[in-house]
Amino acid sequence: MEKQATWKKILYNLSPVFVFVLLFVLMELAIDVYEVPSWLLAKPTEIGAALITNIGEIWANLKVTLIEILLGYLIGVSFGILLALIFTSNQFLDRAISPYVIFLIVTPQIILVPLLMLELGFGVEVKIVAVALSSFPINMMSTMTGVRSVSADRYELMKSLRATKLQTFIKVLVPSALPNVFTGMRLATIFATTSAVGAELLCGNTGVGPRISYYTEYMSVDISFAYVLVMVLVGVVFYTVVGAMENYVTKRNR
Repeated sequence: MEKQATWKKILYNLSPVFVFVLLFVLMELAIDVYEVPSWLLAKPTEIGAALITNIGEIWANLKVTLIEILLGYLIGVSFGILLALIFTSNQFLDRAISPYVIFLIVTPQIILVPLLMLELGFGVEVKIVAVALSSFPINMMSTMTGVRSVSADRYELMKSLRATKLQTFIKVLVPSALPNVFTGMRLATIFATTSAVGAELLCGNTGVGPRISYYTEYMSVDISFAYVLVMVLVGVVFYTVVGAMENYVTKRNR
């Protein structure tokens, strides 16, 4: 029974790998069978070969995009959490600001990039600001939801124990709001990666976005897909790291 349980656990953990291999093989076979032209869709083996052959160039451009993502994400998330705590500390501010936070969330931040270019030019700064603008609204709204979800009874209990505001903040508000805060942080990773590449496509000569556009224009689809694959991996790793941080922090605060 123990061996059977062990094998089930192994198969469960490796199931995403099996699906990836299956899709890899099916795509390779489908392109051959239907004779899809190489300028339209590259085989997985061709994408892998292009990734290995051009790894130096890809890494050089990826570093630029990673800097934009990480700096913009940190700025956006920090401001999101800070503003959420400020606004939820006052009912009037909470009521007055909440509709505009929703407005920022539903507005595609990429449409603001041309306006940002008028102020910041075509440098890396405009991409960092674009990433920050796309990251902070969703994180801010999620944090505000977490703060609002704290039970009033818990605040009353802390008052009866004559706890200070700082003690109430650390012992009650932070543990209760953390799951929502990390939900916003995980969602912000998605917005950050897409906004960085989108902003690069609109304004920039370096980074992943311009290289995808360049190679697509010259029908080097294998290299274009290699860049796309790299960004997919970056997004998955980014999301997974924040998820691991959430598990670690929430376990320590239980």
